[in-house]
Amino acid sequence: MEEIKKCECPECVKRAHEAARHDEMGLAILIMLMPAMTLTLLSNVGLF
Repeated sequence: MEEIKKCECPECVKRAHEAARHDEMGLAILIMLMPAMTLTLLSNVGLF
């Protein structure tokens, strides 16, 4: 399979950096909410 060339122009590099930062922030929010979701699930099941 052929490798896809990535554009190295400043606009594309800036856009890729911004997308990576956005993805990292979304993952951080999910990790932050995980304990609350776990406690809610356990409370609804009756184990907590």
